[in-house]
Amino acid sequence: LASDETRLTSFGGDKKAWPVYLSIGNISKAVRRQPSQHAMVLIGYIPITKLECYTDSTRSVASWRLWHFCMSRLLEPLVNAGKNGVEMTCADGYVRRIFPLLAAYIADYPEQLLVCCCQKNTCARCKVPPDMLGDRVVCQPRDPDETLQALRDRQDDRPSLIFDAERLRPVDEPFWGALPQCDIFSCIMPDILHQLHKGVFKDHLLTWCTTLIGEDEADRRFRAMTDFPGLRHFRNGISHVSQWTGREHKEMQRIIVGLLAGAVPTEVMLVVRALVDFIYYAQLQSHTDTTLAHLQTSLDAFHKHKDVFVRLGIREHFNIP
Repeated sequence: LASDETRLTSFGGDKKAWPVYLSIGNISKAVRRQPSQHAMVLIGYIPITKLECYTDSTRSVASWRLWHFCMSRLLEPLVNAGKNGVEMTCADGYVRRIFPLLAAYIADYPEQLLVCCCQKNTCARCKVPPDMLGDRVVCQPRDPDETLQALRDRQDDRPSLIFDAERLRPVDEPFWGALPQCDIFSCIMPDILHQLHKGVFKDHLLTWCTTLIGEDEADRRFRAMTDFPGLRHFRNGISHVSQWTGREHKEMQRIIVGLLAGAVPTEVMLVVRALVDFIYYAQLQSHTDTTLAHLQTSLDAFHKHKDVFVRLGIREHFNIP
């Protein structure tokens, strides 16, 4: 399931809506990610409304509840189908009774929090406190039954320690509450574009390093990179790039280690290399025990040396969602 907030659909007048797409799990990622393959089916639209009938203090809560109500209506057919099954003709021609379940939800970070009824600066999958987001800790995963009970207690004005401790949003009936066998927190999938390419690399790592060596020096080094087949040459540097896409992020990741060599302290280079290695391993189409071990090693290296940015005055903390 995917709700595409980057593809706003405009109708007549000032009417706008977000499209919601559905796919099935036995389609390979290489096929699903190609729009020309039509592996995603449009199942409906989420309306966008200003909710001017509400006060400023209640408008946000009303918009959360409206969104979940719309999603529950869109996915209502999955409730009975998941419980009792539905007969479908498979690719081999046989008719089988299947039980479709919501297995994955693809969204960016703000929508992940909306889906899971969590407040800002929290994790949509686990119970890590907001002031420990940057720590190397293993936290307990969120429990859907506990969350549903906490939301209902809040709705009935009963005290709930879980609601406050886990920083939940006051949504009366989340859309996933009625879906059979649905652990919405396990359904949340990593968003590599926004969380790694744009988030960790562009908004954080590149910004830290540019602050450290200066914008002019960063542009000079990008311009000084020699041409090579398959590598993009940023002839005007990066400070004048008007529109960033995932392609620009990936192209910069390929040269950032060599570009910063000699311009930053050795410990900073260790952090840069660790994060770039992590991003590359995270993009693999499939993993083995070996690649997962390398992925963990890269993450451990980042946590081991990240405090160098605090000592250099670039960061005060790493509590980054």
